[in-house]
Amino acid sequence: MRTVKEVSAAMDSILGSGSVCTGSIKVDGGLRVDGNVDGEVFVSGTLTVGRSGVIAGDVTVGQAVVGGTIRGTVRAEQQLELQSGSRLEGDIYTNSLIIEDGVFFEGQCRMAGAPGPEES
Repeated sequence: MRTVKEVSAAMDSILGSGSVCTGSIKVDGGLRVDGNVDGEVFVSGTLTVGRSGVIAGDVTVGQAVVGGTIRGTVRAEQQLELQSGSRLEGDIYTNSLIIEDGVFFEGQCRMAGAPGPEES
């Protein structure tokens, strides 16, 4: 298992624009989403959600850079970056959070090892 400092920024898999995935996705490495995912996403490295990317489901990642839309809880072990124009409807659990101007975020945020709902 990778440590926080070893989280990969490489894109090992891509879900292109116009693609639709229904069900869970698990990637050991990095994933870029420019299409639609309806289900849970597990990425050991970096998840990049492009401007046209939409994820409807919970996300568990090493780190994430979001330019599109996520509707679900995001657990980012290392860092979550929400870029201008992105939309996140759900709770955030992360050690580091970057929110640019022009982001829509509705939910709660817990940082630095705060327990998730299943750990309470």
